[in-house]
Amino acid sequence: MANQCLYLILAILLQVLIDCSTPYTGGSTSYLNATEDETIEFGTPKAGIQNYRRGSEYQWILIVPEGRQVQIDFDIFQLEESENCKNDYVEFREAEIDKKDPTDIEGRRGPILTGRLCGSTKPRTIQSSGNIVWVHFDSDYNSTTVYKGFKASFKAGE
Repeated sequence: MANQCLYLILAILLQVLIDCSTPYTGGSTSYLNATEDETIEFGTPKAGIQNYRRGSEYQWILIVPEGRQVQIDFDIFQLEESENCKNDYVEFREAEIDKKDPTDIEGRRGPILTGRLCGSTKPRTIQSSGNIVWVHFDSDYNSTTVYKGFKASFKAGE
């Protein structure tokens, strides 16, 4: 019961954070919270319909109930191909709530789930070991970027 109450408090806090999303160069941080039986989509704006903008940068914090794992599946994946994905990429890392500041979720330096992904080969399902994943998308300022971006979904995995 205590864990459920803590989860509910964190979900409410994160909803407040969603409503006041933190500015991030070229985009924002989005906090997405999936319940036990919910699947939530995320990705570059208008993925598959319109090319993503050059110089875009977004990050998402994906959260599922405590004790569950984040399972991520891809619907669309078309990013600029480059050596070591240095131009346009998306990366996935484990994240966690800062024990000293429960309003802060840290993922930028978390354990790597995928490293940088780019190109047009749709990645396989990604499964975290914890219940929070940090996702970062970055696009360089190349004026010839003509790619559709990515669309993925996540849910609580086993």
